Amino acid sequence: MKINMKINKDIKSYIRDLTELVWAYIRHRAAYPANALLAVQRELACNVFDSPDNCRGCDFYAPEMLLTYNEKGAMVPNHSVIKSIAKRYY
Repeated sequence: MKINMKINKDIKSYIRDLTELVWAYIRHRAAYPANALLAVQRELACNVFDSPDNCRGCDFYAPEMLLTYNEKGAMVPNHSVIKSIAKRYY
């Protein structure tokens, strides 16, 4: 599991870092727990895909929300949802 421990100072860096985390999730889905959700620790805007049991005081988002398919049928990050989530924290 990749933990994004950067404290983002602006919305652009938060969107970039969250997009990178979603790409890592896409590439390595089998490495995450079956019940993994995106957990966001609100005060730090720290993101991780993990089991909700391992994350206290976090906001949770289903991975399916963050994924879409491109014109070739490949799974890619859903940029509109990522931007929507980012606006909740900035």
